[in-house]
Amino acid sequence: MKNKSIFLLLSLIFVTACSSGNSARGSFIKNDATNYLMPKCPKSEIATTESRNQIAPAVLQCLGHDEMVNLAGLPNDRPLIISLWASWCTVCADDAVAFNAAFKKLNDQVNFLGIAYQDKEQDSITAAYKWQLPFPSVQDPRSLLRDYYSINGLPITLLFDKEGKLVERIIGPVGSPSDFINRVTGKLISY
Repeated sequence: MKNKSIFLLLSLIFVTACSSGNSARGSFIKNDATNYLMPKCPKSEIATTESRNQIAPAVLQCLGHDEMVNLAGLPNDRPLIISLWASWCTVCADDAVAFNAAFKKLNDQVNFLGIAYQDKEQDSITAAYKWQLPFPSVQDPRSLLRDYYSINGLPITLLFDKEGKLVERIIGPVGSPSDFINRVTGKLISY
């Protein structure tokens, strides 16, 4: 009995020690793949009702979190890359390699946001884990953005400048990691 009490006490200490009060990065989400640290979405001005240039005033739930995000209310401190993807999209899985490389190289110069489009939340979380997506995503399971961005298939990648002007719309694969990084650098980052 004494050993059982000690084990329970140590288990409680371990669980408490592994819990972090810092929720800025993400939280653990239980899914079929494993526990995956879903990146938290950036704060946005939820009350924004008008588009910011060509960024839709759509309020969507952050994937794996309870927070809501208004696309038009996102910070405009840097250019923005939006990737529309889904777990069932095989090309999206291939593009994840290029997005991971671009995020690693350009994260301090460009904001990244994924949109899990026409997908179930659990399937999206599992895909994000499998592809190791380093940036946050919101969910659009009901295709709210279909007409605004003329979405007829996936993947679609949207490159916006700081003012929210759509600089480029990439339909289909983004290419190799180096090609995608060069494309983003050439279109969004001025030296």
